[in-house]
Amino acid sequence: MISGTAAKQEPGRYYTFESRLPQGVFFEIRPSHLPGNAKPVTDETSGMCIGYSVAQAPGLWQIYDVQGHFVRLEEAPLETPLIDPTDIALFGLGIFRILRTGRVLFESGARAAVYAKLSQSTISFLRSRLKLGLHARNLKMTEAAAKHMYEPGRYVPLQIQERAIRYGKRMADPRKGDGMFRYETRMFKLRFNKQTLQYEYKEYTLEVVVRESDWTISHFKYMD
Repeated sequence: MISGTAAKQEPGRYYTFESRLPQGVFFEIRPSHLPGNAKPVTDETSGMCIGYSVAQAPGLWQIYDVQGHFVRLEEAPLETPLIDPTDIALFGLGIFRILRTGRVLFESGARAAVYAKLSQSTISFLRSRLKLGLHARNLKMTEAAAKHMYEPGRYVPLQIQERAIRYGKRMADPRKGDGMFRYETRMFKLRFNKQTLQYEYKEYTLEVVVRESDWTISHFKYMD
């Protein structure tokens, strides 16, 4: 275990990470002011929810950013030769998932194969909204903390940790040394159910310990 003095002195470095989570698993810090029928737009590369969609009509969605702000209407025509009228109601339950290849998968309970595409401009815009405030790229990590980012059972997207620092409860952490602060926030792990084609949510508490003098994360973990 690293002592408080060691954590205070250990240098921080900039890192770039990709998700180590199993397929169909993502993290989310859900804003409080979303429409009740909003569905997460998930990104396999980062392993997190980067925005939300609300079906307004077949082929037309309201798009919200990760903070729950409405950003645009998106026309994403459904690519299917025939649409059974009984399936139309299921489109509102459909979800968008951005694959590592960059392709966007739309999944609903419709019996026919249905495809819809979010525009690249919308995907880029949603990702850019993650950069507001304390940008995750400005966060450093100690080597010890960074090693946990390569473990599927410990990985938490750096953008999620940034949001914990920006919006979470802040408290001094004298165990880690002077100038070290612990942030806590509520976080959800989403797991895609292939039978229901919906996400199952499990709530966790995420804690992040950071040296605020240079915004270096020395410790993070999440708990039931």
